[in-house]
Amino acid sequence: MDRSRRLRLIGLAIVTGLMALATWYALQALGRLGQAQSQAALARSELTQLRGLLPAIEQHERYARDGEDIKVMIGKAGFDPARWANRKLQRAAALLPRKDAETLLVQQIGANGAQWFAADYFDVSVASAGAGLFTPATPDDRGFNVEMAGVLYFPLVGK
Repeated sequence: MDRSRRLRLIGLAIVTGLMALATWYALQALGRLGQAQSQAALARSELTQLRGLLPAIEQHERYARDGEDIKVMIGKAGFDPARWANRKLQRAAALLPRKDAETLLVQQIGANGAQWFAADYFDVSVASAGAGLFTPATPDDRGFNVEMAGVLYFPLVGK
């Protein structure tokens, strides 16, 4: 074989080897690119979820700050939290005569307003079509429909 032909074949083999190496490197880079794109999509999804949670987190922070402000106000007013207790209260919707509904509602503030009810849910409605919440009972009055849920706070006596 002629020397120039041999050099061309060697050059062709080297170029073919370099092209194979470049192809392998490009395929590896494409694989890494796919992984990076997948990670970026996952990060975007997590970012969207976190942005959705941000308002709730900010609201919890406001509640915590408000709670601290209330504790400071209670301290300034001279109330001792150790002298108070609380009970969860939940009453399903029920039809009550006006007098019983009035008694139930008065019990939520206690004697002389000594206790208080922090409502999570509170609903009082009249059961008769012509009746009103703040008007005297009519002869056909069926009372009130009362439903409530929340926490009742009351002072401990004798501490």
